Amino acid sequence: MAALVRGLMRRVVALPQAVRSVSGGGQRHEPYRPLPITSPLAGLPRNFRVREPPKPQKVDRWTEKRALFGVYDNVGILGEVSPYRLRALGGRGRRPEAAASGFQIHPKHLIMGPKWLRGWRGNELQRCIRKKQMVGDRMFMDDYHNLKKRIRFLYKRFNRTGKHR
Repeated sequence: MAALVRGLMRRVVALPQAVRSVSGGGQRHEPYRPLPITSPLAGLPRNFRVREPPKPQKVDRWTEKRALFGVYDNVGILGEVSPYRLRALGGRGRRPEAAASGFQIHPKHLIMGPKWLRGWRGNELQRCIRKKQMVGDRMFMDDYHNLKKRIRFLYKRFNRTGKHR
């Protein structure tokens, strides 16, 4: 049995060498020449290409499509003004935009939230002070205490750091 195995081992043909490559294979530009086993590049092809990242493209941000994106989104929410309504509003001689204030719902009526915050702008400290003035007398004791603590903390923070010093 051992003689048979030795005989078969002598006739074994060398298998083709597996080739690793950085670029994932593909067409080679020159014939494959194996490197010595001691080389750090053993198993890698000799000439692998390093691809450069694509150059940034110049994009025109003011094309008609980009400039008018979302212009008519409010029509679905607020409803469209009919031409008869425009004529009744005096839109014949003027620009139609000037007379087109006849929407069914105005955007300010779609804003949800407390009455004392609708359409008001300000930072967190100003908002907390406004809340204390408007609804402070009707708040629970714990909520009122936490609001006063928050105002104290924000007052210190705003006076010590930031562009509003």
